[in-house]
Amino acid sequence: MESQFSKGGEDKKRTVYILLTNTGSVPTRILKAYTKAPYNHVSISFSLDLKKIYSFGRKKYNNPLWGGFVVESIDGEIYEYFSETTCSIYSLEVDRSAYYRMKKVIREFEKEKDKYVYSFIGLLGVAIKVPVEREYGYFCSQFVARVLERSGLNFFDKPPGLVTPNDFITIKELNHIYSGKLSDYSKEISLGNYNNFIPINRKAQLTFR
Repeated sequence: MESQFSKGGEDKKRTVYILLTNTGSVPTRILKAYTKAPYNHVSISFSLDLKKIYSFGRKKYNNPLWGGFVVESIDGEIYEYFSETTCSIYSLEVDRSAYYRMKKVIREFEKEKDKYVYSFIGLLGVAIKVPVEREYGYFCSQFVARVLERSGLNFFDKPPGLVTPNDFITIKELNHIYSGKLSDYSKEISLGNYNNFIPINRKAQLTFR
């Protein structure tokens, strides 16, 4: 399900969603001890129900070392296993051209998904403030920042290789729509309670298709 904002009968805007999560896994707890940030993973989605979310992360819930480009779902294996995952969800309104550029960029990642690996060395680069750029290696926030950048959306004053999940909270264009347990959000969405997660100033303009 995609949402669209309409004003004056014109269809100019689209909405994407930024999902920040904390699974509580051992690697997450180690990262949190270092970053002091509440969330250490970020994904991007084109639908409010988050049935498809794109990121770089573990490919199997029981193997944190096997990672790469992933297409997840909040009802999928990873979040079913980490059932206590907490999250913050934000919406971002963009123009149509940026929206479709984002989709094109992600399709390009999908086409070569088996070539991509999770960039653990990139995390080290963040720690020492030296960006590590690899053609087929990304970590989660580097990937999302790159998707935005290649779509013409430059929110950060640093390269994608130094962007952290916590940096996304600083984007003033984001609208916060939910914080809490991811499983509770999933339950509300499954009941069709979409309006609970729309910024108040947008509710009057929102339609679904």
